[in-house]
Amino acid sequence: MRDPNFDPNRALDVVKEIENMAGLPNFDLEQREDIKVQIRVNETVPPAMFKPDPLIPGGYIANSLTIRAMRPDIFVLGDSLEDLAAPIQCACGEHLDVQFWKLCPFCGRDIRPQL
Repeated sequence: MRDPNFDPNRALDVVKEIENMAGLPNFDLEQREDIKVQIRVNETVPPAMFKPDPLIPGGYIANSLTIRAMRPDIFVLGDSLEDLAAPIQCACGEHLDVQFWKLCPFCGRDIRPQL
């Protein structure tokens, strides 16, 4: 389990510090690719879920709480997200990773670590 004081807003700083075995940076942040994904409201989609949008190719649909709860910037570093994982259990009992959420997508509670 991660330190409860983990700040997902510092994710970029963590990424910059990750080195490979040769002591060189493991990720080239100058050659990054920013991808914007269109997400449209559809209240029939269950909480914390995304489904392909039948009207917008490459887009997704999600319920309004899920859209409000998701972080606007998510770092994706290749095939693994484990380096930045920050698991937390919301007061509602759901297990979440704060690198993806700013609110609980199930109940709407603030899930930021309390200092």
